[in-house]
Amino acid sequence: MKWETVNLDIMDSGVAILTFNRPEYLNSVNDQLCYDVPAACKVVAEREDIKVLIITGAGKGWSSGGDVSTLYNMTTPLNSKMTYDFSTGVVEAIYELEKPVIAAVNGVVAGAALSSCMACDLIIASEKARFGFTFMQLAFCPDSGTSYFLTQKVGYHKAAEILWFGKILSVDEANELGLVNKVVPHDELMQTAIAWADKIAHLPLITVGLDKKLLRASLKNDFYQQCELEALNQVLCWSSEDFKEGCLAFAEKRKPNFKGK
Repeated sequence: MKWETVNLDIMDSGVAILTFNRPEYLNSVNDQLCYDVPAACKVVAEREDIKVLIITGAGKGWSSGGDVSTLYNMTTPLNSKMTYDFSTGVVEAIYELEKPVIAAVNGVVAGAALSSCMACDLIIASEKARFGFTFMQLAFCPDSGTSYFLTQKVGYHKAAEILWFGKILSVDEANELGLVNKVVPHDELMQTAIAWADKIAHLPLITVGLDKKLLRASLKNDFYQQCELEALNQVLCWSSEDFKEGCLAFAEKRKPNFKGK
């Protein structure tokens, strides 16, 4: 499936690959991409045959962030706010997916695209990846949720250092800070991402989806609130067909055949 700025390839295994496809502009975020990504995510959300989504970029990078030519032409505060809200819709579309999302970072990711990347559930990075928190160079604040994701990942003081000094993190620095899950040789990036996605696709996906909600809720809940939420979600798991299959497979000493129901 193709749009003007993104491609969506759906594999028989239940894995889909969403590719930002503006390689001549390092997949920068323009108006059309702000239409196309939410449209593609809507397809992912609605199709039952898609279990896991991988997001990557065509060419040499994941995305360089907002298209500066678009941003430079903003003329009024109202126009600026409309542009901001429109572009944030890309991040929201990714973040709101209930299905697992893996970022396969093939090169540079910078600016507002950082929030799209950090909105994914797992991040696998090529050895060629770079993470450019360069907002300060253009007198920008971090946007589209970047300050939220970054602070959650590295803490307040390190986030301030990264943002104020406009750091471009090497893949090793990003790995040490916990911004990525795994670093792999460039030629093995998509192979690794697909292998991870295939493994997740065979898990009890009801449980995976509930885990995703629980992990996010834990960022704001206290211990007692989180335990209560875990109890509610555990009851849902115990009511599923996958739970019954998991118990039966354990008793019969065989591999479970989960159906996501």
